[in-house]
Amino acid sequence: MRVVGREQAADEMAFLRLLQLADSALPIGATAHSFGLETLTDEGALTPQNLERFFTDYLHELGALDASFCRAGYHLAGAKSASISETWQISQWLDLNNRCGAWKPARESRIASATLGRRLLQFAGGMEDDPFLRTALESALAQGVAVHHAPVFGLIGGVFGLGEEATVAAYLQQTISGLLSACQKLLPLGQNHAAAILWRLKPSLLAAAQAGVDSPALLFSSAPSVEMGGMRHAHLPMRLFIS
Repeated sequence: MRVVGREQAADEMAFLRLLQLADSALPIGATAHSFGLETLTDEGALTPQNLERFFTDYLHELGALDASFCRAGYHLAGAKSASISETWQISQWLDLNNRCGAWKPARESRIASATLGRRLLQFAGGMEDDPFLRTALESALAQGVAVHHAPVFGLIGGVFGLGEEATVAAYLQQTISGLLSACQKLLPLGQNHAAAILWRLKPSLLAAAQAGVDSPALLFSSAPSVEMGGMRHAHLPMRLFIS
């Protein structure tokens, strides 16, 4: 019989929790959103042949930016051993989410990010009655501030001690997995092809997770095709996705 030490057991528990949080089937509604990709496929700009190049660029731009917000959320969790009054900065949490939303000019995509963030925070709060998570949600609701998916994912990772680098990488993995799943509904893209793309994107995913670690304030993202796709999405004659 294998004997597992307390520290190893804690690491394994963190790993399992992170796997569940990063699962694209998590019941927060992610499968209802394409974040502008439905428009790009409808207009012929996105094809099975250029998907890998597209997602490589996506990670370099939007992925790296969201990774920085996810990492900032992780840092805000603070030291769990201290009291909330010593570690929890409500104003910083609200400002982080306001800044995250400001980087999402497409209304549908911004609302989708806020919807996923709120549902994820509610989901995690339902799993563990943690005062950090409860305060994060209640303070945002009281101030009318939308909580966005990336910082919420990071905050939960920090609260549960899931590991900073692992949390940021898992967030990006979930994001790209969800977008590839949307592409399978929109394009003649088989499961094996989609899985192969995701596998080959791992180096770009890790590079995006590391971008902005030293100077996050200097991080800049420019992905006009995705944002314009999000803005035009509401005007498509037929839609499979909300955004």
